[in-house]
Amino acid sequence: MTELERLQAAKIPGKETGIEIRHTFCSVCEPLFHCGIDTYIKDGEVIKIEGTPGYPVNNGNLCPKGHANRQYIYRADRIKTPLRRTGPRGSGEFEPISWEEAYREIAEKLNRIKEIYGPESVLFYSGYAKWYRSFLQRLAHSFGSPNFGSESSTCHMATVEAWKDMVGRFSVYDVQNAATFMAWAVNPYHSKPTQLRQLYEVKARGQKIVVIDPRVTPMTEKMADLHLRIRPGTDGALALGMGKLIIDNGWVDEEYVKNHVYGFEEYVDYVKQFDLKRVCDITGLRGEDIEKATEWYAVNKPSCISQSGAPIVHHRNGYQAFRAINCLSAITGNYDVLGGNIPAGETYSHQWANFETREHEFANATKPRDLPPRIGDKRFPLWAHFMDEGQMTDLTRQIQEEVPYPVKAVMAFGLNHRMFPEPHKLLEAVDKLDFVMSAELFMTEMCRHSDIVLPVCTSFEREEFKVYPGGFATYIKPVIGPLYSSRPDSTVIKELADALELDDPLLRSGYESCVRWMLSDCKLELDDCIREDMPIKVPDAKPYEPGLYTKQGYDTPTGKFELWSKSIERYAPGLNPLPAYTPPWDRTNEVDYPMVLSIGARLPFALHSRMHDVPWTRSLRPDPMVDMNDEDAEALDIREGELVTIESPAGAITVKANPTARIMPGCLQIYHGYREADANELVDDFHLDPYSGYPGYNCVRCRIRKGGKEG
Repeated sequence: MTELERLQAAKIPGKETGIEIRHTFCSVCEPLFHCGIDTYIKDGEVIKIEGTPGYPVNNGNLCPKGHANRQYIYRADRIKTPLRRTGPRGSGEFEPISWEEAYREIAEKLNRIKEIYGPESVLFYSGYAKWYRSFLQRLAHSFGSPNFGSESSTCHMATVEAWKDMVGRFSVYDVQNAATFMAWAVNPYHSKPTQLRQLYEVKARGQKIVVIDPRVTPMTEKMADLHLRIRPGTDGALALGMGKLIIDNGWVDEEYVKNHVYGFEEYVDYVKQFDLKRVCDITGLRGEDIEKATEWYAVNKPSCISQSGAPIVHHRNGYQAFRAINCLSAITGNYDVLGGNIPAGETYSHQWANFETREHEFANATKPRDLPPRIGDKRFPLWAHFMDEGQMTDLTRQIQEEVPYPVKAVMAFGLNHRMFPEPHKLLEAVDKLDFVMSAELFMTEMCRHSDIVLPVCTSFEREEFKVYPGGFATYIKPVIGPLYSSRPDSTVIKELADALELDDPLLRSGYESCVRWMLSDCKLELDDCIREDMPIKVPDAKPYEPGLYTKQGYDTPTGKFELWSKSIERYAPGLNPLPAYTPPWDRTNEVDYPMVLSIGARLPFALHSRMHDVPWTRSLRPDPMVDMNDEDAEALDIREGELVTIESPAGAITVKANPTARIMPGCLQIYHGYREADANELVDDFHLDPYSGYPGYNCVRCRIRKGGKEG
């Protein structure tokens, strides 16, 4: 082997090897991360991936998902060209067509549907990707439709809704300056690995860490000073019991409550029923552990609470449980203080970065007046009040019932039907539509049920403006050309606006021009971002000074932290304005279905179903499995790897058994996203939180038996 061959085999960049390093980021995860990537390129192909040293979020580190990006980009099922359906929906029978043909057919179909049924009959939907959402929402508005929706109908935004309900804006936790950290349903080892360095630092300084989680996880083993192993779905009862202990022990911050809290007297009266014995009976926890955790939080201040974006609100009683948890920060004065929970405004693309853009104005500038209600508005009026999009858990019902009006077409950018309860029902509803378009990376089942399929790019093949906490911004450039005939989502949106002949010159001017418009009030020059390979500091980004929001008064009807919600009282009068506790299930026979199933916990190498067809990551857990308590398995004579069938009132699936002590007795856990055994089929489509519309994925009554037919 020659020296050059050795260098090339080792993938050493340089002129002699023809290998160069270009910077991009991983877009598999949520926008909070999007870790920097050094991409090794040879002859226009990605041959190696490493984390970017000095990048604001990951500083050179990558999780298994990030390291698998090369296989993700070059997956065999990438859609290579625009496609037109030739067989029945779901058959997968398509013919290749040109982009021009695709756009012409889409425009003809949508304008015809608009003429007959009105623009509201067309839904514009965005999947997990968030970077182009404001563009797609503006496309919907310029078309005349109120119906923009996204996967946020089941992910994270219920927490935003609750914070807006209570204090007027989303809030985050200042773990860096806290003396006590209450980690509610948090396991960053699997979901937020970039946070671990900070947690190890505060742990070494002596910070008290309480973890509330039904499972044994790396977080409970490596970080927790105290693990409250709570029964699933009883978090609200625990929080209310903690509130009673704080009141009874005189740990209330009287000054903060007097000046900045609304509904405290009603709250005090309500929590009286949550004495320690009752809370222990509901949660399965020991009284002394509840008392210790409460005292640490209320006395060893400042204290902050981390409520992960989905585990709490993915219960039928999740919204109220989340509010009950947040009440603790109000009554102890741990809100809007250094080391507590602090307000955070949204800067751009669901991310906060300590400066403001005009993104919200951009998305809504062309919104017509006097629009009919969005999908889900009537069924979930509180969501409708706080959220700037429809509630898509009501989509299947509205398609089927055509009430309050028919939905006849869907423009889907990355719609994954498996994010919904009883997902097969959505595909059945979609098949009733007059027209369905899907823009996607891969040939998903939703694509197979579409009329036109458009191929889009990964983050390695496109440009994107991006912000990060701490006042950073970057403009990612393509590191390779678009694969096959794919185009960026933003380009597709712009060209659809052209094909539809919409009266929207700004949207039709293209992605970069629109970003410049959204930054027009900032001191940030987009050209500076484009010129630099790494994120840069935004000149007018200012760290938030705790207490400022409290001084000005909160953006709520009372101007205070509302324990009694005036918004619920006004917009959803049939619901309870106090953070009341109710059981996490309904209309279910606990005798026939004695087990409790949780769906949706994270694996460190997967995110929903996004990585299930990537060989490296799929090999780490190739088969759908149910985690169950080893004592339950022994009692049922179930051994590791044996087939078992899980049944609920909604349906049944067969998976392999994985007995473990990490799961509580009487509980089951299934990681979702496996198409051959979709756990979401076990969740009734009425098993929804009435405040947010979120599915109760983490608390489903079920039963388990040996045997069954695989697949």
